Amino acid sequence: MPKEVTISTRVTEELAEQMDLLSGQLGRTRSWLLHEALKVYVASELEFIDAVQEGLTDLAEGNVVSHEQVVADWSARRGGAQV
Repeated sequence: MPKEVTISTRVTEELAEQMDLLSGQLGRTRSWLLHEALKVYVASELEFIDAVQEGLTDLAEGNVVSHEQVVADWSARRGGAQV
């Protein structure tokens, strides 16, 4: 099991109350809720950063499609309807 470290933060009283309500409903601790929330948030942000980096790499390599081409392709897929 990976080594655990303690991280502390301040939250509003309202958020703490919401966490207490949720932890009670789930039968979990605040610590467990924060751990799960951080895992999801960090994974999401890292995925976004990877996608942005992929886009920047494509741009640098010239792998891009013009706006006009995207509109034309989208219009063709919709049966020629105006977008």
